[in-house]
Amino acid sequence: MSALFSSKEDTRTGLSSFFDPSVVARISSLELRARHVVEGVMSGIHRSRARGFSVEFEEHRAYSPGDELRHIDWKAFGKFDRYLVKQYEDETNLRAHLVVDASGSMDYGEGSMTKWSYAATLSASLAHLLLRQSDAVGLMLSRESDERLLPAKAVRGHLTGILAALDAERPSGGTGIARSLERLAEGLRRRGMVVVVSDLLDDPGAVARGLSLLRLKGNDVIVFHILDAAELEFPFEGLARMEDVETVRNVTVECEVVKEPYLGLLGEFLAGTRERCRSQGIHYVLLSTAEPLDRGLVRFLAWRAKAR
Repeated sequence: MSALFSSKEDTRTGLSSFFDPSVVARISSLELRARHVVEGVMSGIHRSRARGFSVEFEEHRAYSPGDELRHIDWKAFGKFDRYLVKQYEDETNLRAHLVVDASGSMDYGEGSMTKWSYAATLSASLAHLLLRQSDAVGLMLSRESDERLLPAKAVRGHLTGILAALDAERPSGGTGIARSLERLAEGLRRRGMVVVVSDLLDDPGAVARGLSLLRLKGNDVIVFHILDAAELEFPFEGLARMEDVETVRNVTVECEVVKEPYLGLLGEFLAGTRERCRSQGIHYVLLSTAEPLDRGLVRFLAWRAKAR
C-alpha cells in the first residue's frame, strides 16, 4: 500500500478494499471499477492531508453553465452579488494521451486480474481523474498491426467513449507498442503528457526510440510497466508447459532448472528499462498485478505535482 495511506488508517476506514485487485476484479463494470478506485484515492488524499496532493486556491473566474456548484465561492457571492468559481492550480489545459498495450501478452494472469484487466482499470481511472480536473484526454490502443485512436478531448462525455473502447478491447496478437509510440509522436502537433501502460514485451531498443521521440517533442512521459506477480516471482514447480500467448508456441520446462536464469534475465530487463527511462527524463513505475490499484494513481499524482 502506498505511503500516502497509513496501515492504521486503512484498518479504521476500510480504504484498502478500494484498491485490492481481488476486490476490484469482482466489479464487472469497468466504469464502476474506475469510479471505485478514483473515489477511494480522493477520499484517502482528503483524509491524509498529505503535502503535494492537495490543490491550492489560485483565483476566481465567472461562473459558466455546467460548472459544479460545489466550486462556487458563496462568500464572494455575498460580497459581490455574482457567481464566482474558485480556480485552482490543478485546472490547466493539459492534453494527455493514454497509450495502452492490447497485445496478446497482456491477457496473461495467474491471479484475480490479468495484466489487461489491471491496465484497463488503471487507464480508466487515470482518464476519470484527468477529466475530473478538466484536462483533455486521448486514448491509443496499441495492437500488432494497427492502433485505435481516440483524440484528446476535455468534455465530460468523452469518458464514456474511452471506457467503451477499453471495455470492448480483447487483447490478442503480437506486440506493437514500440511502433505505436513512434506513430503517436509523429502525429502530435502540440506537447503534452503521454502515459504508457504496457508490459513492454517488445524490442527494448525500439521502445526506447519511441519514447525518445515523444520526449524530443517536449512531452512529459510516464511509463507504467505492468507485469503479473507470477512473471516477477516465477513460483512454478516441477514440469510445466509454458505457452507464448502471442505466438501460441509452447515448450515444456523443468521449473527448478530455469527459474534462476529466468529471474536473472528479468532483472537485467527491468534494470535496463528503468535506466533507459531515467536517462531520457521519463518517469518509470513498475507495477505488479497483485499490488493495490491506488499505487499507480498516487505515483501519477505525485509525479504531476512535482512536474508542475
